[in-house]
Formats: sequence, structure tokens, C-alpha cells
Amino acid sequence: MQNLSLFITATLILAMTPGQDFIYVMVRSISQGIRAGFISIAGLFIGVMFHTLAAATGAAAILLTSAYAFTVIKIVGALYLIYLGIQAFRQKGRLEIKKTKDKASDFKLLKEGMLSSTLNPKLALFFMAFLPQFVKPDSDAFTNMILLGLLFLVLSLPILISVVLFSSKFGEVLSNNEKVSTLIGKATGVILIGLGIRLGFVES
Repeated sequence: MQNLSLFITATLILAMTPGQDFIYVMVRSISQGIRAGFISIAGLFIGVMFHTLAAATGAAAILLTSAYAFTVIKIVGALYLIYLGIQAFRQKGRLEIKKTKDKASDFKLLKEGMLSSTLNPKLALFFMAFLPQFVKPDSDAFTNMILLGLLFLVLSLPILISVVLFSSKFGEVLSNNEKVSTLIGKATGVILIGLGIRLGFVES
């Protein structure tokens, strides 16, 4: 693994930015409370490990084929991070949070959290773009990416727990604040663009 401190910093910042899974946890916490939020996090984490395994398997297979191809994948991944950053920076308006009156069972919460994460194509692309940036071509790419995925979960957990606790009380107020939502989008955009430039064109 390389740039571990940068990985930790990027993960913490990205975990605080509202994506599909972030919003799902917020919705369940607003509508059903803290317990539902925690169960939803567990479901999301199952999906994240699925994407980690898929990304690690794909990257390892590419590395076995060619170290040059692995470098190309890293550069393409960095460009994708920059693209995501531009999209986030241009985003305006309130967070689109649709409340639900459905009081789901614990099993349904776990299942929906897992499916929300597993079936999210943007998350699959993100992990394939993000994780290889921190793996050296001459290393055990599969093992290192699995470890990075686990570290991603460990670092994200306290932030998502904070989201649950905060959302159960103030989430609806925050989601209706257009200025805050726009500011979050611009901050996320700058972070992703900077991360993509550094990893793809400075570190390579």
C-alpha cells in the first residue's frame, strides 16, 4: 500500500459527503429512528465489501496481465474521480430526501441497505477507480485492496453513526437548507478533483 495517510484523509472526507447510501441512512434514521439507522449501516457495509471484493479481483487480474495496464487503469480511475468532482461542484439545490412511512422490519432494513449499496453502479465504478490508486503494481494488489476496503469501513463507521444520531433529530432541517447542500456539493467537488489530479498525474 502507498499514500496511506492520503487514503485515510480522503476516506474520512468522502464519508462525510452525501451520496446515495449516506442519504439512505439519513432517511431511515429520520423516519424510524436510531435503531433503523444502525441496521441500515450494517446492510450498506455488506454491499461495500461486495464492491471491494469485485474491485480487488478485477485489479488483481489486470495486474497479472500487465503492470502497464494496471497503470492505465489508475489513470482512468483518477480521471473518473475528477469527473465526479466536477459533477458534485456543479450540483445545486437541496438534498433530495424522500421520507417514507414504511416501518420496515429489521430484516428488511438490512436487506434494503445491502441492496442499496450492492446495486449502486456508481459505487462499483468509484471503488474500481479509488482503491487501485493506493496499491503499487509490484505488490499483492488483491490483499492490499481488501485491507483498504476494510479500512474504508472502519473509518466510515463513526461518521455514519454520527449521521444516524444527527439525522434522527436534525436531518430534515438540514436537508431543506439549500445553501448548506450547495456548499457541501462544492466542497466535495474540490476534494475529488484535487484527489484525482494528485493521484493520477502527480503520484503516477
